[in-house]
Amino acid sequence: MRRFSGVGVLLVSVLALSACSSGKKVGDASLSTSSAPATTTTSDVCSTTTATATEVGVSPTTITVSVIADTGSSLRPGLFQGSVDAVNAWAEYINANGGLACRQIVVKALDSKLSGDDAKNAMTTACGDSLAMVGTTAVFLTDMGPAEQCKDKTGKPTGIPDLAVLQTSAEQQCSPVSWPALESSGSCPYSGEGVRTTPVSTTAIDYYLDKYGKDALHGVYLVPKDLPSTIASTTPIFAAQKQEGITEDAEFGVSAGDPQSGYTPFVQAIKTHKSTFARDGADYVSYVFFRKEAQVQGVDTVKVWDCSLQCYDQRLISSGGPAVEDQYVWLSFLPFEDKGHNDELDAFLQYDKKPDAFGAQAWVAGEIFAEAVKAVVAKDGPNGLTRKAMLDAVANIHDFDANGFIASSDIGGRVGSKCLIGMQVKDGKFVRVDPVEPGKFDCRGRVITVTLDPVKAYKG
Repeated sequence: MRRFSGVGVLLVSVLALSACSSGKKVGDASLSTSSAPATTTTSDVCSTTTATATEVGVSPTTITVSVIADTGSSLRPGLFQGSVDAVNAWAEYINANGGLACRQIVVKALDSKLSGDDAKNAMTTACGDSLAMVGTTAVFLTDMGPAEQCKDKTGKPTGIPDLAVLQTSAEQQCSPVSWPALESSGSCPYSGEGVRTTPVSTTAIDYYLDKYGKDALHGVYLVPKDLPSTIASTTPIFAAQKQEGITEDAEFGVSAGDPQSGYTPFVQAIKTHKSTFARDGADYVSYVFFRKEAQVQGVDTVKVWDCSLQCYDQRLISSGGPAVEDQYVWLSFLPFEDKGHNDELDAFLQYDKKPDAFGAQAWVAGEIFAEAVKAVVAKDGPNGLTRKAMLDAVANIHDFDANGFIASSDIGGRVGSKCLIGMQVKDGKFVRVDPVEPGKFDCRGRVITVTLDPVKAYKG
């Protein structure tokens, strides 16, 4: 059901989802979700309006958006196909419910091919025929120039909105035209080097400390070491865990190309220190190697095997088998196991026949786009739709929860939620453990600030 790459270096940026934070209280122990589906343009407005071609990508009958994703690289074919599938599914859902701004949504898929040049070219293409980029999932998108200098219908370099799933580079994270579906970055402006401040939610940390004891957890941390960006995405999260009391026994760098035998020294460190905690910042394949090697060496001291969104993959279970039992996974959106408890989740699962975690975020990006369009229509009518209006509208989206699919987030302010959902592998299935009630989030955590030079903080 869920598709992810076998390359941890490519996916580590999603780990920062567990660092999403908000200074405002979203809920108590849990947050009830909304059951209201997305609303589209009312028939009354459309019956009294003659739609015109108002902007690049906006015709009298259609609104065109582009989804840029790494799908066609020979290194990892279909890597982020889930994002493309989800944006297409979202468009089908929107069109089936009346469209937006009296128009139907058209989706164009652009393959960034795990290439910086192809990602840049894809943005240039999107600038030429689309109102916005929705569901961007391109690992090597490091030059936002084509998006920021994109000319509108009048020839003015207004920029094109980028509603992204992944923001691996500081250039994209700090771009004035880019917003993530689930906020994950540190302070801006940031050049990619030097000290950066990152807000981190303690929700998962607090759960562990409450359950196992404040002095009970100490362990081994594995940092994906292949690129500075993967190191920078991981070290603030790990620093927060250590700062809050999950002390470090050892830290190692792990490469996407390491075989299971390469994990032997990591597991030996666990045995030497009798570690009770272990965290691998790479992808699910890496974690399977980690867990299987621990099983081979007879490790039995670890109470918490900790992971984030990248381990929410059925292949973790199918390839890991008994070795991954009790694995923890933390999410910022409702798990698919909650089907039947939230209308937005149900719509996603109905229209997306091959849903995955990146697809879930791409769907949310589509709903952010829809929210912005509706705001423009409410203010200026269906013919007020321009890129400038959309950029302004996205910047003014606050308290957004995609009808309960995610916890309330300040999209325009680029401030995420501290709320998370804890899942654990039990008897070969993902099971809710925090909170156990379907449709709810744990919002009890605090927000702490980690200030460091991410690359210099790396000790692997």
